[in-house]
Amino acid sequence: MTYLDIENLISLEEEINNFHSSYSDKSATTHIVIQSMNGYQLELNEVDELTAELHSFIVNLNSLTLENQDIKKNDIVYLITSTKLSFSDNQSLQIKNVDTLEHSSVQKNIELKYKKNLLNLIKV
Repeated sequence: MTYLDIENLISLEEEINNFHSSYSDKSATTHIVIQSMNGYQLELNEVDELTAELHSFIVNLNSLTLENQDIKKNDIVYLITSTKLSFSDNQSLQIKNVDTLEHSSVQKNIELKYKKNLLNLIKV
């Protein structure tokens, strides 16, 4: 994977806004998923300050109300990958029923690196 290295919040905001305006529609739900480097789901209270800051930035930028809904076709997913290694019962791609999508091929995936975190902007 080739991640675009983003140096500052202004550039990150531009990338997210461009993605959101190009691929979001009114019926789509936006999800934020945080995972460890080895693909396990992380809760917000388990991540470092930089990952929590990125999560907060995305929530505030998009005025998101976080709900625990399943991911469906045409939804938007912000997948934050922290540098932390973790082992839990939940692998990140098995949560929110993303693995049960009938047509689970991704329509768009933009890969960004911001500080120590990787961020995938995904249109399911």
